[in-house]
Amino acid sequence: MVMTSSVNFLPACTSNMAASIAVGESAPSPTKKSAAEKPPASLEEGFHKMIVDPALNEVSQQLDSAMKILDDYNDTLKKEREERLTTRRDIPGPLQGSGQDMSVILQHMQDVIHGTDEEIQQSPVFTPSIDSTAKLALLGHSLAAYATLLPPARLRRFTTRIISDTTLWLSRLFRFENGSAYYNEDDREGLIKVCRLVLHSKYPKFAAEGFNALYPKPPVVYISAASRPGLGQYICSQLGLPMSSLCTVPCNTVFGSVHTMDVASFERLVKDDINSSKLPVLLVANAGTPVAGHTDNLTRLLEICKANSIWLHVEGVNLATLSLTLVPDSVLPAVKCDSMTVTPGVWLGLPCTPAVTLYRTADPAMALAAGLSNSQSLERVRALPLWLCLQSVGHQGIVKKIKHAADLSLQLSEKLDTIATLKKSTQFDVPSPVVIFRYAESRDKPGEEVAPYAAAKLDDDSKELDKEKHRLLYNTLNRWLGEQLSKDVPELQLDIVEVEPEGVCLRFNPLLTAATRGTQREHVDRLVERLDEHTAVLDCTVDQREVFLAAVEDHPNLLSIDDATWPGVGVLQYIPEYWGHHSLENLTEETKTEMDKLNADIVNKLSVKEDMRFLKSTAPNGRACVCVGLVSDDVSVEELVQEIYATGKELEDSSRFLERMADMVRKGIEQAEQELQKANEEKIMEEGVIRQIPIVGSMWNWLSPLQAKTPGGNVKGTTFNLSSGSVESTEATYKYKMQIQGGSPSTSPLSTPVSTPTKTSPPMKLVLPSPSKDEESPEDKTDDQKGEETAEEKDGEEETKEGEVETEEEEIEEEGDDKEEGENGDTEAQEDDGNDQTRASEDSIQQTEGEEMQEGDSVPEVLPNSEDKDSNTEAETQDPGHVSDKDGVRDVVKTEESNS
Repeated sequence: MVMTSSVNFLPACTSNMAASIAVGESAPSPTKKSAAEKPPASLEEGFHKMIVDPALNEVSQQLDSAMKILDDYNDTLKKEREERLTTRRDIPGPLQGSGQDMSVILQHMQDVIHGTDEEIQQSPVFTPSIDSTAKLALLGHSLAAYATLLPPARLRRFTTRIISDTTLWLSRLFRFENGSAYYNEDDREGLIKVCRLVLHSKYPKFAAEGFNALYPKPPVVYISAASRPGLGQYICSQLGLPMSSLCTVPCNTVFGSVHTMDVASFERLVKDDINSSKLPVLLVANAGTPVAGHTDNLTRLLEICKANSIWLHVEGVNLATLSLTLVPDSVLPAVKCDSMTVTPGVWLGLPCTPAVTLYRTADPAMALAAGLSNSQSLERVRALPLWLCLQSVGHQGIVKKIKHAADLSLQLSEKLDTIATLKKSTQFDVPSPVVIFRYAESRDKPGEEVAPYAAAKLDDDSKELDKEKHRLLYNTLNRWLGEQLSKDVPELQLDIVEVEPEGVCLRFNPLLTAATRGTQREHVDRLVERLDEHTAVLDCTVDQREVFLAAVEDHPNLLSIDDATWPGVGVLQYIPEYWGHHSLENLTEETKTEMDKLNADIVNKLSVKEDMRFLKSTAPNGRACVCVGLVSDDVSVEELVQEIYATGKELEDSSRFLERMADMVRKGIEQAEQELQKANEEKIMEEGVIRQIPIVGSMWNWLSPLQAKTPGGNVKGTTFNLSSGSVESTEATYKYKMQIQGGSPSTSPLSTPVSTPTKTSPPMKLVLPSPSKDEESPEDKTDDQKGEETAEEKDGEEETKEGEVETEEEEIEEEGDDKEEGENGDTEAQEDDGNDQTRASEDSIQQTEGEEMQEGDSVPEVLPNSEDKDSNTEAETQDPGHVSDKDGVRDVVKTEESNS
């Protein structure tokens, strides 16, 4: 041990000596004394250098790597935290104590308005145009805020002058004589104030008694069914009235526009309410409905209201035409109504200017009680921006802007008449500055013709279903058309609205948008040009949808999806060829996910070639599908479908897809193994451990036989179905002697009744007559020939007995009895030695005929021998369930063997 240590640490000692010589020290002489004193220090130093130092270095390196991993992880978390903070811009940070620079605040405000660069690219924000009048309105808001700092007396005098001047100008502008004005931010607030005024006038004790004054004769407020949504509920909630005080008047259904109030129904409702001891107090009519822009029959409504002492209030965009030189006849009766709500700031493009409610009343005290008189100076000063802008624009300037908007509507309405596939929704003989149109079938297209002698007609349900699909399709196309036109002509605003009963329509309302967007006549011309281009593409797309369906049906691997919400030729799914069917019910989730990946890969590969013609979407069944977009005249739909099919076939045959298939097969095999292991464990639990011991189990099975529950025993076979990607049991396969797809068949595939087959049934053989050149009658046969026939019959019986014994031996082998199997095998081998030469020729013929029958019917019929032809009747030959004598002998032998 000492020699080994000294030899091992010799290089260390040598290195120390070399270090001493290098610094100028004399080398120590290797005397016995130094050798006796140095070894302890050398051993300790060598131990540190060879064991401790490398271990410490390794630990240090591992620690450095761990710290590096932690640092990288912390950096990643920090970056993610910063990204979340930048993306969540709506959450304000802490308020800085020292404040921020004005440029920083403005930049932050700009980011909040426009968003990030990616959001701007996806949906660009249109910046409204600000003219000199709009800038004056912005200045008016600043001046109004500054005016609140004036002394109360000066502020009261200033606001009184503003209110009186603005009211006079607006009353003359909209032909509303002897009227007063109420300025409010919400245009519905003026209507609420008017309703309070009416209640005070109809119920003198309302101010003192409140709702008790309304109890004897409850008030009724009438609104149109075409009014803005939620208007009636807002009136009742603000006034504290029950919903029974609200009456909705239906629109016309037979005569007139379907978006205007039915005058006959309104008159009938008023009479019914009066007879029910109710008091009609107010009617809200529309001079331009919120959706379609149609005007109610104000003349007849005014007559009914005067006859029944009902307050008539009118609102709508068509009231702007009252300022024109030539006022439409449908809007002119509005000047005689009791009150109206106008929005001149919106019509003239003045930002954040108040709405104005013009009304007539003979009692100013009652108006003050209703809140229509602005008594507070802070409320009265809100009219300052409007007061400045009206003076800046002037009467002629206001009329010019409103007339320009009306001319834009007239120009677009005339241009739309030239496009056959665009249908307008206009009010007959009533001009309106609002244009409603939609893409529909061509007006020149002939309707469906049915021969007078045709007896069969389509069912009503199928007609309604086709009509609903047709409606959904055109609604989708109109939405797409509106989005594209908004991108093509951003200076002209088109609203996508739902109009009954037409469906989705496009609305152009220049009174609300032309002033802020700067819409001109050339913008309308450009819109019509783009409409011509898009409608041509839509016409071709609609015509090619049937061609698309026919082309998809020609390819077995393509499945058409009925999706009316896709604005394109159609939607399809690529089904892998190895499935063999198009049903998705029997597929596992992994297989469905694999199909989704395949369809997504098809879209990604085709999107590189074409410009946004193929898109990935989700079908109504929740699976990924390939959506084919709009097509023009120069595109062949058959070629598109063929390209999709070829791409899917290429991806299906690719190595990447095969790798994914291999993973799926591997997972299926693993699942099958797990199920087999589970079945074996269940078998052990059912049969017990004793039956599994080779020798003891055989004795126990002989003493107490176990009845098998299934043809193959308690352990069922398992098969992996590649078409569905699922693991299935082989019980049906052993039962029907064939592989069955998608569950058990409705009818048994067997044509003749047979005994229940075991797991390893012997192959069925044909019994054919022995070949002979000349047929001989039974009387002409010699004794030798009869003896040979008797020997052949015995051989057949022994062969049948041998097959049954072999079957029982295989069952015993599954239970573990190897010893008895060998003994039975030897016994059968001895019995067959004497008959091998006799059956050699017959076995070859039987084997040949057996192979031919395996290619034919699933269960071959047993043919009789030539000697038995005369004895068998014709009925027995045709009966598929006939059992020959040999079959009877075989059953007897099987019964004897089972009993033994």
